[in-house]
Amino acid sequence: MRRSLAAVAAIACAAVAAHASAEGQLPAGTTVTSPAQFLALAEADLARTRRVFWNPSLHWYDQRLSKAHPTAPLASLWSAFPLFEALDAVAIADPTAANRDAVRSFVAGAERYYNPNLIPVGAYSPYPGFQDPRQHTYFDDNGWWELAFLDAYRATGDRRDLADAERAFRFIAVSGWDPNGGGVWWETLHHHKTSEPLAAEIYGGFALYRATGDRSYLDTADKFLAWADTESWNSTKHLVGRNAQDGTVLDYVEGLMIGAELERCQILHIHGTCRAAEALARASLKAFPHVANWTPAADTLYLRFMLVLYEQDRNPALYGLVHDNAERALRKARSADGLFFKGWDGRLFPTRLLQPDAATLALFAWLGGAAAPRAR
Repeated sequence: MRRSLAAVAAIACAAVAAHASAEGQLPAGTTVTSPAQFLALAEADLARTRRVFWNPSLHWYDQRLSKAHPTAPLASLWSAFPLFEALDAVAIADPTAANRDAVRSFVAGAERYYNPNLIPVGAYSPYPGFQDPRQHTYFDDNGWWELAFLDAYRATGDRRDLADAERAFRFIAVSGWDPNGGGVWWETLHHHKTSEPLAAEIYGGFALYRATGDRSYLDTADKFLAWADTESWNSTKHLVGRNAQDGTVLDYVEGLMIGAELERCQILHIHGTCRAAEALARASLKAFPHVANWTPAADTLYLRFMLVLYEQDRNPALYGLVHDNAERALRKARSADGLFFKGWDGRLFPTRLLQPDAATLALFAWLGGAAAPRAR
């Protein structure tokens, strides 16, 4: 029987996964540099993360290791998103039956966040299982689930995942878009507009069109993109700003926009360089530091799409950006218990949350699915 890629790599880096020091630093002389090694590390640590955060009585993952909120201990959608993405990334990079089944199992749990009673269309709620039709719901949460279900489809090929992604897409398209002036609201209270769900919807629309051929997805994505390019464009940084009044640029938004432009280039049958994506990447490299220090969840989203662009243009600088941050996270983000509860600069977060740990593993897994540049 042939061994999987991760199994082969695990032989080379088992000591790394098992023998990180109590301070979260690697033993002297130990290095993890190849994509296969990062993938093996992600798979090994992901199994541990799933085990320690699993709540057997509620059949889902906890938000934190300490039971600080006994009435609502389960992970919020935004906190569970990096774990969803880590499982997707592992299964895409190493498509064993076990890895695909792990994605399918998570999909079944992720569907528990769906609230069909919201008006006028259902949506994914911040917490699983709460079905109050008046529930305050976030459009960016639905954007994250839309992305994760699309990645699940890439991992499994299950049409169910596309249907789940479409639920999130429909909610943003119908309830999130402001028909009076455009833009997407952050939440159902309509306090302000923001670029996170806007970018996720643009990316998701193009990706859903490519997967289904349904023209409505393409039309919506084109409409949202046209608004972003005119009304929310930061002409100084040459990136998409938060909204028409706030030019703040966010790295994970620009990552999604890079991904969206790559999807659009595929739709337009543009071979070779995708100029729009390349322009956004160049501007992002100027706007954001090489050393990513915002949050692991946001930074991983940004770096993931830089890696997608690298896989198309083979620019070693983009691979280096992702690899440097993954190496840094591996050196500095482990806490004393072996989980990744620190920032990538070594800062210890005040609580032991699922999100930063899973986001760091997602970064390792996305890197694990890439091919390193050839040495000169």
